[in-house]
Amino acid sequence: MPQFDTGIDKPMDDAFNILTSLLDAAHEKDYSGFSKFDALNSPLLDGLSFNSKWPRLAFTQLVKESPINLRPLLGVKESRNPKGIALFARAYFSLHKVTGNSMYLDRAVELIRWLLENPSPGCRNLCWGYNHIWQNTIFLQQKYEPNAVVSIFAGEALLHAYEITGNNRYLSASRSVADFILLDLPVLHSSGDERAIAYVLKEVDAVVLNNQVLAGAFLAKLWRHTGERNLIVAARQLINYTVNRRTEYYAWYYTYPREKSRITHDNYHTGGILDGLIDYFEQTGDDRYLRVYWQGLEYYLANLFESDGAPRWMNDRKYPSDVHGSAQGVISFKKAARHEQKFLGQAEKIARWAIANLYREATRDFAYRKGKWFKWNYSLMRWCNAWMARALAVLAEG
Repeated sequence: MPQFDTGIDKPMDDAFNILTSLLDAAHEKDYSGFSKFDALNSPLLDGLSFNSKWPRLAFTQLVKESPINLRPLLGVKESRNPKGIALFARAYFSLHKVTGNSMYLDRAVELIRWLLENPSPGCRNLCWGYNHIWQNTIFLQQKYEPNAVVSIFAGEALLHAYEITGNNRYLSASRSVADFILLDLPVLHSSGDERAIAYVLKEVDAVVLNNQVLAGAFLAKLWRHTGERNLIVAARQLINYTVNRRTEYYAWYYTYPREKSRITHDNYHTGGILDGLIDYFEQTGDDRYLRVYWQGLEYYLANLFESDGAPRWMNDRKYPSDVHGSAQGVISFKKAARHEQKFLGQAEKIARWAIANLYREATRDFAYRKGKWFKWNYSLMRWCNAWMARALAVLAEG
């Protein structure tokens, strides 16, 4: 059994068992569950919104912030989230790599098959969207309407599948995702060595900064396999856009312009940007972003985690401690530890905190959040369990 050596006290002997139990529980539920932003899957709330932005926003916020899970009461049905399926598939691929157990490979391939059989309909290239209506301050998305983030996560899973199996079908499918990014998503900015794409298939008035790095890192990974120059050129342009919009203290707002979102320097979007920068270096050997990466990582560590490993919600707000922040921290510091071993202890400290505070042994899943006075003691399949499965699997890879 793999052990998680913290370098601080004792190996986390139970972490591998928690990972496998978490995946087994998700498998038994067919990877179906509730999602953070799925309030409008309620026929009642969808009807009461009268197809208007502000009621949709209000209902979405009410349900996602409630410490009691209102979804069953409101008629929201459990379903598969394509982004969650991609995360679960990658967790299984990592487990197969660690253990050699063919069951994990079989489960991963089955989830990849589901993704390929269930892309967003009516699109010329492979792409995916969320399994719910999503209203935010920038745009409205209908159920399964494609967007950049879900498509990139699916594309990453397809590339992972290709690297594990050598099946060219997965490489071809990930190349189609690249065409969705490069040809289908509107270009919001293109000047010199910078490029920015929209989150959705429509013109919007804000650039989501982490998306540009996610897309750039994915294109760089694909370039390593295909050698197509246009992929690496686009990757650098996308990453440049976000890198050039860092603050003087090496952090990022959620959007540019910053006033288009209330999100400032939050935990998991910051970690996602940093992951993209180190992924680019690992795929290309090009160190142009490394100084920004290391300084950004130090900001991330100092401002978005407590000393005991608890994730902060924002740089200026401790609570709620969200499970997604825990998962992101584990992934980000484990990736950093591949280059600076000292960060392995931080990754495992965050994992220990999540297991101690959010893992629910009776149901073999992770709770949503922990506040100062109470816990959101329910689980969301993609937000909680897919992310923690991916994080603990990355930690297990050694």
